[in-house]
Amino acid sequence: MPGQRLTPRESAVLTAIERRLSNPEIAAELFISVRTVESHIASLKRKLGAESRADLIAAAGARRERAASVRLPRNAFVGRDAELAALADLLETHRWVTVVGPGGVGKTRLALEFAGRSERVPVVVELEHAEPGDVVARIARALDLEAGSSTDASASIAVALAANPYLLVLDNADRVGPAAGEIVARAQSAAPDLRVLTTSRTPIGDAAESVYPLAPLATEGPDAAAVAMFLDRLGVAGRATAAPMALSAARPAPADYEVAARVCRRLDGLPLALELAAAVARHLSLDELAVRLDRDFATLDRAVPEGRHRTLETAFEWTWDLLTDEEREVLCRLAALPRTFDVDLAVAVTHQGAEGVLLRLLDHSMVVPAGGRPRRFRLLAVMREFVRARTDPAVIREVLRRHAEYIDEVVTEFVRHARIDDSAEAVRTSETLCPEVNAAIRWALAAGHPSAISLAASLAVGVEQYGSDVDSVRTLAMAANDERVRAGASARQLLDLGIGLAFVDVNLVDELARLALARADDPRSRLAANHLAGLADAYHDRVPEAQAHLDEAERLAIELDQAWELAAIRQMRGVAYCHASPPDSVRAVAAFEAAMRGYALAGDAMHANNARFMMAFSAAEDRLGLEQAALWAAECADYALRTGNQHELAHAHLVQAMLRTDAASPAASDEPSRRSPDADEREGLAAPDDLAELTATFRRLGDLRCVTRSLLLRARLAGSDERVALLEEALGAARSAGDVTHQTTALTRLVRAHWRRGDRVATLAALDRLESVAGADAAARACPPELAGARVAG
Repeated sequence: MPGQRLTPRESAVLTAIERRLSNPEIAAELFISVRTVESHIASLKRKLGAESRADLIAAAGARRERAASVRLPRNAFVGRDAELAALADLLETHRWVTVVGPGGVGKTRLALEFAGRSERVPVVVELEHAEPGDVVARIARALDLEAGSSTDASASIAVALAANPYLLVLDNADRVGPAAGEIVARAQSAAPDLRVLTTSRTPIGDAAESVYPLAPLATEGPDAAAVAMFLDRLGVAGRATAAPMALSAARPAPADYEVAARVCRRLDGLPLALELAAAVARHLSLDELAVRLDRDFATLDRAVPEGRHRTLETAFEWTWDLLTDEEREVLCRLAALPRTFDVDLAVAVTHQGAEGVLLRLLDHSMVVPAGGRPRRFRLLAVMREFVRARTDPAVIREVLRRHAEYIDEVVTEFVRHARIDDSAEAVRTSETLCPEVNAAIRWALAAGHPSAISLAASLAVGVEQYGSDVDSVRTLAMAANDERVRAGASARQLLDLGIGLAFVDVNLVDELARLALARADDPRSRLAANHLAGLADAYHDRVPEAQAHLDEAERLAIELDQAWELAAIRQMRGVAYCHASPPDSVRAVAAFEAAMRGYALAGDAMHANNARFMMAFSAAEDRLGLEQAALWAAECADYALRTGNQHELAHAHLVQAMLRTDAASPAASDEPSRRSPDADEREGLAAPDDLAELTATFRRLGDLRCVTRSLLLRARLAGSDERVALLEEALGAARSAGDVTHQTTALTRLVRAHWRRGDRVATLAALDRLESVAGADAAARACPPELAGARVAG
């Protein structure tokens, strides 16, 4: 049936037909087959009611004339194909659609592009500076009607709009919504086929209106629309010689693309902000622009892009001026929050009854949804800075205090049940809370607020129970190094911090253990202090001391009937056995198994799984019962997948990679594999790419101990040059974690790697480094016989 909507590809084919291109020429230009071109032509004839190619050329000319009545910007329209299709679908089923969104999101451009491509006759009316009494007159002028009284003009407009299948576009109707609604209602009563498309920061509020929220452009993914638009605008704006990125039709280099993506993420994909940034990039390198935007958005103030908005300030002031005093006050407080927020947090930092104000701010597009359950909200980064510039610093400080105190209450209640709740809901809650707690701790540390201690202890429990991340472990380290936290924390809180930092910095854990022992003055605090001291001693290879502290902690746990503590102490006893010289894996596995049963009795399925991982790791590392180790690892992976615990899943994958690597090189664990990658894939052996991904996962989790383990594993499969580099990387990670055991392992293997390469000088240097870390005996054991005399002489 004539008048049906064309797809983007059909529009491109029709344009080519109007240019008198043949089917093979169209196919070559659009990179499609001739048969596909013929299919599109058949569809065009059906949709446009054309019988011949000449009819198609005439239809193309008519469409172009209609589009010419819409004044479009000269730059490319990028990344909104899905939105155009969604509008078309809405306007097929609804007679009136309003596109809503924050200033600068591209509402006007989307509406104009849609009008220009529509099969309907477009009538575009700009209402940005109109008053309610001007609406009728402006629509009348757009229709070339004589101006008369408002009543007569309204009637004339209704009659005129019934004459053709019109699309009436009312752009920027924010200030004149009710007046626009009245004329739309009257016009559509006289013109049933009329379709109306309005743009506004807030819905008009009419019952007949269908609202289409327009979000910023996507910033994530390999084909992110925001990045595509930014790169396009960079090409249009031109580049100074200082800019490192040469633009062409080809995709930019990965490093350049990542910098552009970083800029787009910082600007939340807001099209106006991207236009401004591209204009600035005429004079700054992309790297410099990204750094400046990370600090603030002042760099964008001097940009002058094409279009209505000259700066972000003018785009946002429009809506700011429409807000009531109460809405501005609430918005300022919400902008002071460090991250996203839900309704309860919004009320906590504003006032009771603020829920309605929040909903109005959502209607005004000053606040946008951020997903999550319960639903969370945020201000776009550029909007947040605009509002904060209008906020009293004392209000910001008060909001940050309220935020810290509120989050402290919420997370304290959450961790009270964390040990026995490994549900997917709890994992999601932990993922939501973690960044909030991080922000609250950092503010509390800077402000000297007492909530820093309880917040840090709660974060440590959450990190250890549900999985860590780099930001969280850094925050924990900051708290553990803070003198006020150290002075005020109880032995129990120091234990929580120490457990949370055990895979990151065992030297810091050792300091916390000494503090806990010094202030323990009752059975419960002595239990915590001895538990922490046993942990610190075990990871420092002080096995007799570790066993003594753990014996005392176990006695107290039994006396106080602390089932979870007892299981945790037995797990740490297994760690101590692993750090004995030589390691006692049989007793370690037995201790881990006892811990697993104890955790299960206490209701902590996550730590039961973690103890099972340690059983599997110990068995795989010493090659004891490899089939059983594989079974344990598979059970760990199944648990982690079921609960969504990424840290435990990475642990399981580490053991599975160890077992596959042992299969690849069973004769000599220090020899790189000579097997082909195809053979590895066929037999399920550890692949270098998989191990590299595993290393990256542990880095994201902030788990330096397992970063080291995975690097040592990768080195076993690597060639000689790469092997040395990986062992040096493993050594650096172990040194950062204060992990002497793995430093010793990495240096011992470096000695062998250098010697096998025939590098005598590097071998001697590695032996000297090994002696400084692990002592003369360790260096003597690792020294090749041929160099023994040289070392003695040296």
